[in-house]
Amino acid sequence: MNKAKCSCCAGEKATHPEYKLHPEWGTLAELPVGAAGTILKILPGSRGRKKFADIGLVPGTELVVESIAPFGGLLRVKVLETSMALHRDDAADILLA
Repeated sequence: MNKAKCSCCAGEKATHPEYKLHPEWGTLAELPVGAAGTILKILPGSRGRKKFADIGLVPGTELVVESIAPFGGLLRVKVLETSMALHRDDAADILLA
């Protein structure tokens, strides 16, 4: 089982085995083009956490990666009927089930 690191435990990096991540990908940044995933959790301390909630990226939301920029900086993700671009650094803070 993959383990996710977070910053919620007394300021130290900790590993939480209760996060049941997707066995192949783990985070949105690792999801291949055309694959679908369900958001399990957005890591605490993520700089885009409120922004994610405003655009519908919350736990339980299903999404599909439509494309990846040629040099890997941006991901185009389809959420419900909307496509949006996310930076790979932000996508690394979104854990998939």
